[in-house]
Amino acid sequence: MKNNERSLLWDVEQAATALALSPWTIRSYIRQGKLRPVRVGRRVLFEPAECERFLNACKAAKPEKLPNSLMRHPQRRNRND
Repeated sequence: MKNNERSLLWDVEQAATALALSPWTIRSYIRQGKLRPVRVGRRVLFEPAECERFLNACKAAKPEKLPNSLMRHPQRRNRND
């Protein structure tokens, strides 16, 4: 395999930087099955394509519709009420 054909692998910190998340969140997503790492020995690595797949999945996910009561901020009451 030539150097230019070799795929680049990112560690947890590099993947976290690329996804603008914390390393703890990355590890949590691994446990939840949202991110699929490549394990080499004890190292947890990511292909850039996996991070891109994760981002596309997040973009495609529709946010849950919140009830109208949660859409508005509750009115503040005066302390004298």
